[in-house]
Amino acid sequence: MNKSKLIPGKFIQVLVVLLAIFAFDWFTTYEVSIGPLYLLLASYAAWQLGFSGGLFLAFLCTTFWAVGDYFTGHRYSQPWMLYENAVLRFFTYSMAVSAIFIYKRTLEAHRRRLAMLERLLSVCPGCGCITVNQAGWRKASEFNQKPKQLHTLCPTCAATHKADVTQDTARVTHG
Repeated sequence: MNKSKLIPGKFIQVLVVLLAIFAFDWFTTYEVSIGPLYLLLASYAAWQLGFSGGLFLAFLCTTFWAVGDYFTGHRYSQPWMLYENAVLRFFTYSMAVSAIFIYKRTLEAHRRRLAMLERLLSVCPGCGCITVNQAGWRKASEFNQKPKQLHTLCPTCAATHKADVTQDTARVTHG
């Protein structure tokens, strides 16, 4: 499917959920905290829509919370407290969006690395053995053992140490 067509659909779904959370927030009034639902929605938006979509939704969640808090009758002792709470909520939602975005980016990098390794190694789906070039198949558990150091001599050193290394093998294994 085309990714550009998926984003508007997902954005509309997230907005519908935002309106549902706002309606729930409105009818439960300011005495019931619905902030975690807004936080979950902003985090979900970061996962589905990316960093900018998540930040935009974090802003919308903060705005909807502030509007709901004010118009349901909550009055603070100082008028600036509503704005301070809104800024703190936006900061919290933004940090959650950032964390989700960084986690997703790291996860995608690990998936790319795993895909590259899967192209380099052949793994038997039946027993989990792995091919090791011309050495044949080895159990995956053997890779967790203490690795042997493999040194390759350059042609000059191989010629110098001809007595130590035979001509047909230039690799020396220490184990």
